[in-house]
Amino acid sequence: MEESVIDEIIDYQYLNSILSSAKNDKDLYQLIVNAPFKQYKIQTTFLFLGIIVLLMVDENDPNIIRRIALSKTDFAKRTIEVTVVPFEKIKIKLNDEHNIISEAIRKNSMQDTTDWKYLFTPALSPENARINQANAGIAYSAVYPLNAQKGGALIYSFYQYKELIDDVQRDFMEKYTAFVDQQLSTDVEA
Repeated sequence: MEESVIDEIIDYQYLNSILSSAKNDKDLYQLIVNAPFKQYKIQTTFLFLGIIVLLMVDENDPNIIRRIALSKTDFAKRTIEVTVVPFEKIKIKLNDEHNIISEAIRKNSMQDTTDWKYLFTPALSPENARINQANAGIAYSAVYPLNAQKGGALIYSFYQYKELIDDVQRDFMEKYTAFVDQQLSTDVEA
């Protein structure tokens, strides 16, 4: 694989050592969504990255997608402050044809939006989803599917408009998703 700009600024071996320090699954999931912000503050700022969310298909109910971990950033905090349904209580059906998280997992393809109604339907009304988005200051979100543990996804939310998202940001999302997928697959095998 050709080395890119993102490979020069993010050391995945170092991130691997950070994630290896997880004491349990919950700790690992939180490290996944926080590590880029804690270890690479300047880089994530230049990427205009505000929030990462980890979602997984529920192993007890494979028809439900659950939000597992939310990054601890100011952007995420602002959405939590106004949401009418707490983060951990938001569930999405895997077969929901209007939710892009469901679509990303089912089709195993990246989906994106500039309107959070497509991330939160049907758990939140379009108006409430947009209030969360506006309060967070997010302009664009991309959902990348994970293959580990019977399905899941990462949501990357940017405080930059879609038309300004460039190859460096896309490269980061693709590589970080592959990195997380590998970490979760290794964790499952252990």
